[in-house]
Amino acid sequence: MKNYHYETKQLILRTVTDKELDEVARTWPSDHRPVSETEAQSAISRICQNYEKNILGCIYHLCLAVCGKDNPMTIMGWCGLDGRRSHTEPEIFILLDEEYRNKGYGTECVKELLRIAVEEFSLKSVHGGCAKDNYASQRAMEKGGMIHYSNEDNGDPLYRFHI
Repeated sequence: MKNYHYETKQLILRTVTDKELDEVARTWPSDHRPVSETEAQSAISRICQNYEKNILGCIYHLCLAVCGKDNPMTIMGWCGLDGRRSHTEPEIFILLDEEYRNKGYGTECVKELLRIAVEEFSLKSVHGGCAKDNYASQRAMEKGGMIHYSNEDNGDPLYRFHI
């Protein structure tokens, strides 16, 4: 299994393992409720299978646990790059638990994910979007280096990072 481990000023973005079933079950993004151990095991298996599909120039799906450097075993949320619609221009995603929002962690995730896309996978472009009333995500993408280029029909903003 590929082992991803990246560090920013305050965060660790990393691979999860079967040893963290309880923590994955507590935090896995499923309607913002804890999931069963079986569902957590299934999520970990899918994440690991997706890691094997990621290659230079192409991301299928890269999902990383977001942890604080001060408490690296507590998952604060999830982030990554989803290339299921476009392997060469994946979509950035960040899902932080409510208590960790509006503290600059989202911006750190964006910056590190863009660095990973360029330096680790040799990608030239990353796409992003969020709800029009999600101002924290909009600020994180802009502060992280993405440019607002358009809006969906419903007004949701679209962002892109391009080399």
